[in-house]
Amino acid sequence: MKSTLLRSIAALFLALFVLNSCEKEESQQETHGDLNVIVTLNGSELLENAEVYTEPATKEGTTDEFGSVLFRNIEAGTYEVFARVPNTGIGRTPVKIIENELNETSVNVRKDVYEGLAPTINIISPQENEFTGNDTITFEAIIQDHETPPEEISVKWESNLDGVINSDSPNENGEVSFSTHSLSQGEHEITVTAEDTDGYIISSKLQVSTLAATAVTLYEPSVDDGKVIIEWTAYPHSDFLKYEVIRSDDNCSPYYEEVLISITDKNITQYTDETPPLDFQACYHIRVTNKHERSATSSNYVVDLPSEMVFNFVPYDMLKHPTEPFVYLLDQGGQRILQFDYQSMQVVDEVTLPGTIGYGDIADNGFGVEVYIPCNDGSIYIFDAENLEQTATIYTGLQTKSVVANSQGHVIASVAPDPWFDQPVRTYSRASGINIDGGGDHDRDRLRKIPGKNEYISISTGISPRDMEFFRLTDEGTIDLHQDDQYHSEYPLNANIFRVSDDGTYVITSSYGAVYIANSSMEYRGELQRGTLHFSDFAFSEDGSTIYAATSNRKSIQIGHYPSLIRDDEILTKGYPVMIVRDGNQIISLSKPREDSTVSGIEIIDM
Repeated sequence: MKSTLLRSIAALFLALFVLNSCEKEESQQETHGDLNVIVTLNGSELLENAEVYTEPATKEGTTDEFGSVLFRNIEAGTYEVFARVPNTGIGRTPVKIIENELNETSVNVRKDVYEGLAPTINIISPQENEFTGNDTITFEAIIQDHETPPEEISVKWESNLDGVINSDSPNENGEVSFSTHSLSQGEHEITVTAEDTDGYIISSKLQVSTLAATAVTLYEPSVDDGKVIIEWTAYPHSDFLKYEVIRSDDNCSPYYEEVLISITDKNITQYTDETPPLDFQACYHIRVTNKHERSATSSNYVVDLPSEMVFNFVPYDMLKHPTEPFVYLLDQGGQRILQFDYQSMQVVDEVTLPGTIGYGDIADNGFGVEVYIPCNDGSIYIFDAENLEQTATIYTGLQTKSVVANSQGHVIASVAPDPWFDQPVRTYSRASGINIDGGGDHDRDRLRKIPGKNEYISISTGISPRDMEFFRLTDEGTIDLHQDDQYHSEYPLNANIFRVSDDGTYVITSSYGAVYIANSSMEYRGELQRGTLHFSDFAFSEDGSTIYAATSNRKSIQIGHYPSLIRDDEILTKGYPVMIVRDGNQIISLSKPREDSTVSGIEIIDM
């Protein structure tokens, strides 16, 4: 019993001792710092086995092969650090230990010097050396001598441009500090000279520039009608050279920085970004440069929805209403159709489908303007173009890839039969949904109607090499002519990039802009000039003489001509256009903010 009690008391005392020791250690760490000392000989050679100590006395140690020694837990304050190498010399330097930090200093041993050392100078600030002409600059140093009290050391700070700027002696801790805002504009070499009572003199130099530019203040940008309005304060000095308005991505990444404009008039402090990115956010800042080629940057501002409307997908297809300001965006991943008003920039309606969406069409087939959407569930869904209310369904019973309506009461569909050559292109009655006829050589072709005619061109998607076919229908919806092309992919074909000119004269397809006659010959006529550009879609003037070619690797719509196929102009766009359609003197472009982006938006381009 007694033994147990004694053991308990001993354990209690031990616990109290450990607790007290921990508290002391934590308290000590709060007011102490570490010091790493590097010792060199004559300012270059690292010295091993140098004896290092401080005054007032704290720690002692010897340098390693790298000329370094680390002292831990030195009480915060000002010290002189000495380094001595027998038969070589000694050196010293002042240092200020800051609590809870790893402080660093270097000591230079001067060969054959053992006594009568000059004072030591350790410049603490300024840490930076670039200032504007109106900045207040604080100079601070620790100056100490082994024999002369700090207050008796003579100190002089001198600029090569302005002469002596301060001559205060250090305080009792060796600290000297002053501030000034009157340095002249220029590149200053500041020399600090200290002399002790024995007449020993030492100097140290630093560079200070007062040529830096002053940053302007960027106000919060505003968005108006798909444009971003940017304003900032005027540069306050006479050495102005230029403003640069810079735009970047939502993370303000330097990698995506783009200089929108360079302005050389100091009084112009507003800019409107007419083509902001089709993204959820964009970042803006102003860089000002002065005549000394110094630059300063404002803070960043991130703008939400700079183009007002962005979709979190890239549509599979886009259809345009023939008379109203609506486009219909086919979201294959989301299995839905969005009706978008491109005048009000708002989604008017949307509808979800039960299967994977194919290439659709819009036409008045005797029942008003309707949207025709094929699906892989064996159906063609038909919607009223005004409100996306479903008006009918045509059951093909087969996976349906593409559909066109001929405005004569017939629907032409590309399906996937088994076997694949069993009438892969079929015609249906819009009124009854009954299959009228079939033909063709390849399943899952993409179909395009030749304007003004009951004729059609298709490009294959399910075979390689690609192939093109021509179909002509009778007024009853039967196929009375089918022709396969003569080239069999000798020239470029791409079902995803495929249009027929508005006058029905020619077909243009693929990123190369390959042109073919839009008749049963499907004669190849060449490629639209492109250089290193890649085309993503095409639109046309009413007579087909002008080709508007969207580019996937440049924010532009190129302007070319038929039949010359010469490209001679371009329209710059907000984003990388994916699909385009013409509406009078405007182009409606479905564009991406970046080439690899998975979001998109609508932009209206005046021609």
